[in-house]
Amino acid sequence: MLENVWFLIVFTIVAVILSTDPKTSIVGGQNVSSAGLFTSASDGKKFFRTITWGLIAAFYILTLLISYYG
Repeated sequence: MLENVWFLIVFTIVAVILSTDPKTSIVGGQNVSSAGLFTSASDGKKFFRTITWGLIAAFYILTLLISYYG
């Protein structure tokens, strides 16, 4: 059971890291108002950074639990 959750977290970490491009920015020289999920680019970056670090912490905790109980 823990291994399945561990694999899900691994694939989610890979997907989140690969889906974010640090070179692109929503805010630029354009006057287009984005009706996206976030109010600004910094809010989106903070959200994905928080999600990524949370998943990494869960990965390490589950790795320790699997090595201890497995």
